[in-house]
Amino acid sequence: MSSANKKKFTISVEGNIGSGKSTVLSHLAKSSLCDIIPEPIESWTNHKGHNVLAMFYDDPHRWAFVFETNALMSLTKLHMQDAKAPVKVMERSIHSARYCFIENLYQSNVLKDVEFQILGDYFDMLTANETCKLDLIIYLRATPKTCLERIRARNRPEETNIDLNYLTTLHRRHEEWLIPHAYGDTPSPPVLIVDANQNKERVYTDTNNHVINLISC
Repeated sequence: MSSANKKKFTISVEGNIGSGKSTVLSHLAKSSLCDIIPEPIESWTNHKGHNVLAMFYDDPHRWAFVFETNALMSLTKLHMQDAKAPVKVMERSIHSARYCFIENLYQSNVLKDVEFQILGDYFDMLTANETCKLDLIIYLRATPKTCLERIRARNRPEETNIDLNYLTTLHRRHEEWLIPHAYGDTPSPPVLIVDANQNKERVYTDTNNHVINLISC
């Protein structure tokens, strides 16, 4: 891709907690064609001195609305960020925040109805134009059991309370959102599904091939 006039693409790598998103992005970061945008973990674990992610995991009924509001805001900033390469690759997006995590909290009776409606209105406002548009979603599809094994192996302090039941409900939300893929009444970007139960090298190879094929079109 030598021409400066070539279209730039925005890809979101989606998947459950522990599905291998960070590993895939670390491999794609080696390519000069990709501008890697990781999840804004710093904003979630140190928001002006507050670890909102840990607060949410410790007491979700108290802090879910606060955390998800911050997540929508911080992810939108990344959507708006100018790409430094032909392909902007995001680790999750504002769309998975809404259709997976916020939806799951509501269906699990963690978010109250009024909180869910406010977050929905906020999401609709943020996505009313092309700012948060995606050209492709790559779904790293892994079983909840595989995700739990990887979470335990990496041993992040904020994730110690994550259990198989929580991962199973999140897996269900991803499946409902991406298979078949639907954004309500708005146009949907294509979804490419990668078997993320495979070893890391195979997952990376499959994902990289998708990205290269998109660039070469």
